[in-house]
Amino acid sequence: MRRFWGKILLVTTLLCSGAFAAFIQSPIPPSSKQNYFRDTDRDGRMDRIEVLFLGALSYDYLKQMIDSLDYTWLDSAGVVVREVVLPEDMRIDSANVRRVLIDVDQRRFGLLSSPASMYLPADSYGSVNLYLSDSTVFHVMMRDGMAPTIMEAHLKSYRGRRVDSLRVSFTEWTETIDGCDAILEFKKPKDSTVRFLPASSVEWTILNSRALFTFDEDLALDTRLSPGDSLRITKGCLKDTSGNVAPGTGRFVEVDGFYPFDLKTPSLVEDDGTAFADDVPVFQLMFLPLDEVGEDAANAWDMSIEMLGSEFESALRSVLGLEVQEPIDLSKIKVTYNVRIYTNLGAYVAGSSHVVKGDDSRFGTSPTKLSLRWNLMDTHHRRVSTGAYIANVFATIEYNGKVVFQSDAEASSVSRVFGVNRR
Repeated sequence: MRRFWGKILLVTTLLCSGAFAAFIQSPIPPSSKQNYFRDTDRDGRMDRIEVLFLGALSYDYLKQMIDSLDYTWLDSAGVVVREVVLPEDMRIDSANVRRVLIDVDQRRFGLLSSPASMYLPADSYGSVNLYLSDSTVFHVMMRDGMAPTIMEAHLKSYRGRRVDSLRVSFTEWTETIDGCDAILEFKKPKDSTVRFLPASSVEWTILNSRALFTFDEDLALDTRLSPGDSLRITKGCLKDTSGNVAPGTGRFVEVDGFYPFDLKTPSLVEDDGTAFADDVPVFQLMFLPLDEVGEDAANAWDMSIEMLGSEFESALRSVLGLEVQEPIDLSKIKVTYNVRIYTNLGAYVAGSSHVVKGDDSRFGTSPTKLSLRWNLMDTHHRRVSTGAYIANVFATIEYNGKVVFQSDAEASSVSRVFGVNRR
C-alpha cells in the first residue's frame, strides 16, 4: 500500500512540474513567409527581428519550449557576426499574440549599403535559427522589411548664381516609382512646413544607391534647399529591390554642405574705350561690396572671390571642421591670385600676382568681392584689340597654412577663354 501511494505521489509531482508541462506541449512552428528584419527608426540599420508563429504564444511557452534563437548580420566593419537571443529577451507583440519581437543593438551593425552588403546576397548573412528545448531546430525563413532611407546628403549651393547640386546616398539599392513629381522633400530648421523638392535632373549611379540632383537657378528662396535643412524621401516615390516602399514617416536627414568658394571670371567684355587713361594700371586689386561692380567694370576683365561674411565663415568651418563657437582669426586667412593673359594664338599679353591677408584694412566689415581687375592692356600699357583671349588663373585660400580652396586641385592653373569686343 505504501508503494502504491508513493507511485501516485510521483505521478502527481511529474504532472505538476514545468518539465512535464513542456513535455506535453506541442511545438508551434514559425511561419514560412511572414518573418521580417525591420528598421523601426528609419536610420538604415536593422534594429528588430519579427517572427510570426502558427499558433498563439504565451510567456510560459517561450520560457518552457524555446531554448534560444540566433541570427547573423553584418557588423559595422562589414563582417558577418552571429548573435544569440534567449527567451527572456523576446517579447510577444501586444497586437498579435502569434508574433515575437526581438529588439537588437543596432549600434553594432553597419548601414544596409555598407561595402560588404552590396556584394553579399542577403541570405548569406541575414539568417535566423530557432532552437527548442526538445532539440528541434527551425531554420526561419526571413524577409527584408526595411524600406530605403537617406544615408547622407551633401549640397553645393550657389544661391542662384549657378546650378545647385545635391548628392544623396541611400541606404540600399533603390528603384523609382512612376507618378512622383519630386523624389525628395525637405523642411527648414525653423519651419515645420514640409516642401517638395523637384529637381531639374537626376543622375543615378550604376547601383542606384547614389544620385546627383540638380536644381533650376531661378528657384525662390523658400523653395531652395540650403545646408542645414532636413531631407527625406517623398512617400511612395522610392522602393528597394525587395519591394519595400518609402513611407511618409521616413526619417529626416540634415543636409551637409556649404556655399562653396568660387573663382569667377566673365566670358565677354564690351569695351567702348571711354575709361582708358594713361595713368590706369594694367591690373588693379579691388575690394568691393557685393552689391557694387566698381567704376568702369564693363571696360575690364576680372577674377574674383566673395570674401568674409557668414557664408564665407561657414565654408571655412565646414572645410576645417571648426566648431560654431570657435572664432575665425582673420589674420590667419591668406588669398593668393595669379593670372597670365594670352592671345588665342598663345602670345603673352600681361600677367600679375597678388597675396592678400584676411585682416587687410581694405576689407570692410561686410562681405567683400576681392577682385583682380585687368584693364584690357598688354604689359606695355597698350590697349588690346577685339578677339578671343585665354586667361591662366590660379587662386588659393589658406587658413593657418592649410589650403581650404584651390581653383584647380589637379593643375597649376585653369585656362579660361573669354572674348573682348572693342567698339
